[in-house]
Parts: sequence; structure tokens; C-alpha cells
Amino acid sequence: MSPSADSDDLSAAALKALVLELLAEISVLKQVVAEQRAEIARLKGLKGPPPIKPSGMEQASEPKPPSGGKRRGRGRQRR
Repeated sequence: MSPSADSDDLSAAALKALVLELLAEISVLKQVVAEQRAEIARLKGLKGPPPIKPSGMEQASEPKPPSGGKRRGRGRQRR
């Protein structure tokens, strides 16, 4: 990528090509950063990123299944 003195002088096609080139470079750099984080975690002996688990909010919005009835008490106390 060659730096331009003034981006206003570039045509629309040249600007689009530059943007596409920069986006490709950003995606490559993001991949490198992810690999380096995994390598650092491995060298430190860490487990790595935690697995993503469902929050449980989906279950809370569903109605609860009917229960078997009321719990029985201790019964009558005798002396």
C-alpha cells in the first residue's frame, strides 16, 4: 500500500480499491491477533477462552410444567 499525499485527489474507483485493500489487511491482522492470543494462553498454561453457554433466559420465558401437587406437611404432632 502506497501512502497518498492527499486522498481528495483519488478517483472513486481508486478509493474503493484502497478501502477493499485495507479491509483485507484488517481481517488478516485480526486473524494474527487471535492466533497470538491463543499462543499466549497456551504458553501461560491457561485454558483459553471460555465456552459460550446459553444464558437461560429462553427457558425463563416458557411456562413451567405443572407440578405433581402440594407438598405434604409433617402431619399431626403427638405428645
